[in-house]
Amino acid sequence: MITEILVHLDGSSDDEFRLLHAEHLATAHRAHIRGLYCESLPEIVLTLPQYAVSRSAASEQMTELKAQADRTEKAIRLRLDKLSVPYDFRRFDVLADGVDRVVASQARTADLTVVRTPYQPGFALPGRAPEFVEAALFGSGRGVFVVPEEDPARLRPLDTILVAWTDSKEAANAVAQAMPFLKKATQVVVAMVEGDKPAEAGGTEPGADVARYLDRHGVTVELRHLREWNTVSEALFNEARRLDAGLLVAGAYGHSRLREWILGGVTRDILTKTPLPALLAH
Repeated sequence: MITEILVHLDGSSDDEFRLLHAEHLATAHRAHIRGLYCESLPEIVLTLPQYAVSRSAASEQMTELKAQADRTEKAIRLRLDKLSVPYDFRRFDVLADGVDRVVASQARTADLTVVRTPYQPGFALPGRAPEFVEAALFGSGRGVFVVPEEDPARLRPLDTILVAWTDSKEAANAVAQAMPFLKKATQVVVAMVEGDKPAEAGGTEPGADVARYLDRHGVTVELRHLREWNTVSEALFNEARRLDAGLLVAGAYGHSRLREWILGGVTRDILTKTPLPALLAH
């Protein structure tokens, strides 16, 4: 069941798109929305000679930052009041290096976190926080619902779902997190991008076990083998458009190095240029 939906809010124009999708999902699942606003405070480091002169200036800077955050919170609350579903609001004022811990902790007690695509090819988008998305995605164990850059205001029916399947723990968790959506869908296609590999390997058809697993959960699926594509993401996006799918479900791949997430290629492609909403899980 989807009962609690976390939404990243920052006072930008992206809030409207995130809330449109969150409200759409909450209405369909009779869920509660939790708005999360993290104000990232700078860590002001002063040397001893600077301390006496600069402490007052630093205090004034912090006061102004908090005043701006108060104004942002007020605007967010006014928008939340227009929702047709129940909600609550959380604000955290934390140092920049503590945002990921707060986000991960909040996402662990939600069924789903709604975010926008945080990247364009090669760089983060202004006003968007990739650290928020990465913390929710890799730090929570929960699903993340990514609102696409392409036509973000479109509320697609989620009756056709494309599942990107590989025999991995990430894909397995994505399927588990997506189960409430899969059970409601009228068409579920499980796609495997195989390059030049044959459909049969080791005497069994790839995907047969996950199809059997979903069938036992009451989800009827169609298996498709996608071949002769240059990249996995191109194959998935093309198949999603052919199906006019409303949701792409995929595992999120990456590893952490010195508090920075190094994303897998398909994961980065989805977070950069997915043409439809995507549910990712690590």
